[in-house]
Amino acid sequence: MKKFLIGLVLVVVGIASLLLIPSKQASAPMPWEITIMPDGQINVFDIHLGTTNYQQAQQALSSYGKTSIFSEQDKADTVEAFFNSINMGGLSAKLVLNLVVDIDLIEKMKSRATEARLQPSGAHQYQLSNQDNATLINVAVSAITYIPSVRLTKEMILHRFGLTDLISQDPNNINTTIWQYPTLGLTIYSNDSEKTIMQYQLIDPKMNF
Repeated sequence: MKKFLIGLVLVVVGIASLLLIPSKQASAPMPWEITIMPDGQINVFDIHLGTTNYQQAQQALSSYGKTSIFSEQDKADTVEAFFNSINMGGLSAKLVLNLVVDIDLIEKMKSRATEARLQPSGAHQYQLSNQDNATLINVAVSAITYIPSVRLTKEMILHRFGLTDLISQDPNNINTTIWQYPTLGLTIYSNDSEKTIMQYQLIDPKMNF
C-alpha cells in the first residue's frame, strides 16, 4: 500500500508539472510580414488584398467584424468591417477592413439601414440590415487599417520595414509623421502621444517605383 501511495503521488506531481509548462503559442502572421503576390498585390495577415473575401478574412483573423457604411460630404462612401480586438501572435490590436462594394449597391444598403448615426468626424454611420450583412461575406477586401495596442517607435519601424525616402509630416496633425512604403502598399502614421496607425492598400500597377 505504501508503494502504491508513493506511486500515486509521483503521478499527480508529474501531471501538475506538465500543466505548469506553458504551451507553445501557435504561429500567426505579423504586421511586418508582407508578401507580394503574383498579381502584384500584397498579402498580410493571410489576407490577399483584392482577392480574399470578407468571410475568408474573418476566418484568417479568427474573429467576426461589425459592418457599417460611412458617408461623408465630399468623400466617397465606404463599407467597413470593424474588429474591436484581435490577437495574433501575442499582439493585440483594433482592425478595420475596407470592402469592395459597387456604388449602386451601397445606396440600396443605405436605404435599408436599420440606423444612421452622426459621428464626431461629421460622417454618418449606417448600420446594415441582416440581409445586407449576409451579402457582404462574398465581397473582396481592398484595404486594412491596423491599430496595434503597442505604439511603434521610429526605431521599431526602421527595424521591421527599413528606411524609406517618403517620410513627411501629416498636414492635419503636426505631431504625426507619415512613413510611406509604396512597394509594400503600406502607410504608417506615427505619433509619440497617440496609437500607431498602419494602413495596407491595393498597389496601383501603373505606379513606377
